[in-house]
Amino acid sequence: MTRTLFRVLSGIVVLTAAAGAGASDVEVIYSTRAGDTLIGLEKRFLTAPFGWKGLQSRNHISNPARMPVGSQLRIPEAWLQVEPRSARVLAVQGDVTVDGRRLAVDETLPGGSRLRTGDEAFVTLLMPDDSRLTVQPGSLARLDKVQGFRGFEGQDTRVYLERGRVETTVTSQRGPAARYQVRTPTAVVGVRGTAFRVGSDTSAGTAQAEVTGGEVRMSPPGAGPATALPAGFGAVARAGAAIPAPRALLRAPQLDAMPSVMERVAMQFPFAAVKGAVRYRAQLARDEAFNDVVMDGVFDASPARFTGLADGDYWLRVRAIDDAGLEGYDAARAFALRARPEPPRAAPPRAATLSWEQVPAAAGYRLQVSRDAAFKDLAGEWDSPAPAVDTGLPPGAYWWRVATLRGEGQRGPWGDVQPLAVRRAPGPVALNVYNKRLRFAWPAEPGGRIYEFQLARDAAFGDILIAQRIGEPALTIPAPDAGVYALRVRAIDPDGVASPWSAVHTLAHHYVLPWRLSAPAAPGP
Repeated sequence: MTRTLFRVLSGIVVLTAAAGAGASDVEVIYSTRAGDTLIGLEKRFLTAPFGWKGLQSRNHISNPARMPVGSQLRIPEAWLQVEPRSARVLAVQGDVTVDGRRLAVDETLPGGSRLRTGDEAFVTLLMPDDSRLTVQPGSLARLDKVQGFRGFEGQDTRVYLERGRVETTVTSQRGPAARYQVRTPTAVVGVRGTAFRVGSDTSAGTAQAEVTGGEVRMSPPGAGPATALPAGFGAVARAGAAIPAPRALLRAPQLDAMPSVMERVAMQFPFAAVKGAVRYRAQLARDEAFNDVVMDGVFDASPARFTGLADGDYWLRVRAIDDAGLEGYDAARAFALRARPEPPRAAPPRAATLSWEQVPAAAGYRLQVSRDAAFKDLAGEWDSPAPAVDTGLPPGAYWWRVATLRGEGQRGPWGDVQPLAVRRAPGPVALNVYNKRLRFAWPAEPGGRIYEFQLARDAAFGDILIAQRIGEPALTIPAPDAGVYALRVRAIDPDGVASPWSAVHTLAHHYVLPWRLSAPAAPGP
């Protein structure tokens, strides 16, 4: 018969050698006090059919009514009176069920509860001793026992992880009956106060443990030697094999390049590469302790990408994963998501007029134009209720960005910075008349531009007679009827960006007078 003893050993983590039922007796050690008798201990601690005579025989006590103070009595755990306890649900994210029904925050779960998490789901449980257990996405776990023993200090928690991953922070276990154990089909991990993770992959026949604080002991599910895993080490156990030697966990990634405020719904979190890493796990949570995890992802390299999160204050943590699948130390940092109202999508600029898509429920927009991409040398800033602004900027190279305004005038995040090239308007137009035809010409613009020519019956160009795009800085047209006309020209880049219109020219013919083209008096609209 294999016996596992539990003593009050400050700072030492103890593991039960978890054999099958009936194959081992787990015992607690009770130190006798003044006035203790075996009959009194039976009444205080034992459950039927176990009694004081069994204690006498097991501990070789000659006088059950008189025992020296400080005697160490071995009491099988199975003889003790059980006090059922329960775990409380601290946080739930996504599709989590208990015994086939949806789980809610603040529910209490007794021993025997079976938890299942969806692919993007988490649940964190608070044990009666303030230990915390977080079940990760795609996991199946059972609370085998959540209990204490009458008359004994301590909490007995046993979790069976059939598949998936759990992360736990265990309160220092006090009392001879205190225990915290996570079992998998491949290995058993026991602790008395530590922070660690356990994973189970039934298809591969493996289990893994990663210790970030304290120490655990890992053993096969049957009788077999336990391996101590101190903080900073982990191991991957395989079915039918001894627990391997501990392996050092990878260091935490550096997050120095991560901004403290995110202004995009599609977030990108940069991190520094870690030597020996083949992948990285990143998680987002609403709290620093990561009890309320909201997103999880595994990435081949930086950055970690997440989307679809509501604005708010969050925490990010990132850890490196080695070629054995062991996950290393966490790097964590707080950040704020301020991505709404989302910035409008910019439209291609039309000369010095800038426009963007309408944002539903927007109170207005704020436009900035700068002479530098860092927006340290602003050329102008405009608040507009409409999704367009004629900036009236002189020719030059600029950068521009736009943001949505809330009802109280508060600005949302800036949109992407866009380059802006304001072209100069084409030069003066010259006129040549021959054979009742009019030929207009103007200075050529560099860069393979085309030109747009307009001739109208009014200076506001509401009644356009000719609108034509041409590939050279000249156009010949049949002479129109006698009268007064307005004309203008603009250049268009290969990417579709147009220059301002030239100044409006006046074209006139009064029957007896020849065609005349006046010099421009003012810039066109």
